[in-house]
Amino acid sequence: MISEISVPIQLFIDAQQQGYAKKLQFFLALKLLYKCGKTKLDNEELLFLELTEEISSRKTTIKYIQFLIEKGWLKYNTRTGYYIIKSFERIRSENNWKVRLSYPVDFNSYRNIKAITGAIIYGYLHKDFWRKVRRKKSVQIKGSTYHFLSPHFNYKEAPAPLSVLGIGIIFHISPATAFRLKNCARKQKLLEVKKNYGAVIPNKKAMELCLDYNDKPNNIVFVEGNYRFQLIDTICPLFLFKRRQKLKT
Repeated sequence: MISEISVPIQLFIDAQQQGYAKKLQFFLALKLLYKCGKTKLDNEELLFLELTEEISSRKTTIKYIQFLIEKGWLKYNTRTGYYIIKSFERIRSENNWKVRLSYPVDFNSYRNIKAITGAIIYGYLHKDFWRKVRRKKSVQIKGSTYHFLSPHFNYKEAPAPLSVLGIGIIFHISPATAFRLKNCARKQKLLEVKKNYGAVIPNKKAMELCLDYNDKPNNIVFVEGNYRFQLIDTICPLFLFKRRQKLKT
């Protein structure tokens, strides 16, 4: 039995985009349980997996296994009677996933697929945002200027403005899904999220008419006793990525 595995971040992103998060969770359970990379998946092992994964039907278990076989992540060896569990490096290579970042999971965390996915998506763009700021020296977003202050500036502790609309476009998910993933990650204390608001709006109805006339989104909220524009959340990851080896070419 293995205590921790480093999972390529594209695996979580692909599972979210293609809708197989529960099946990925089952695969991670196999990776954690069977360090040797193979298992019989006999009745006793299946019962243990069903208990661990809270699967109430053998039909569901078989469906998960069949999915992993079709993906090529499980392969049955008729000679030995073992199922071979594909390595993450083989999966990366076959999908040409060149990003080396990975997320560490163990038996205490691997079931938090939604929270981990949210943390990865926002954490990756947080890293990318500060990379761009470092290259350009400063970036302005909706009236706020972000500076890469010095070679000693620790961007890992600096929040970055990350919009659910932008997340949705980049990762091909809906803004509502991006919002839910962010909240899941925040509740698991994987992200620190700060709500930001603009100046007080003295006349809400007049401002709404103006926004309708200009076809701009209405993001006016009531906070601290006044109506204000809700600005982009600033987000800081509360975890560190790990790095896998570079893909062989």
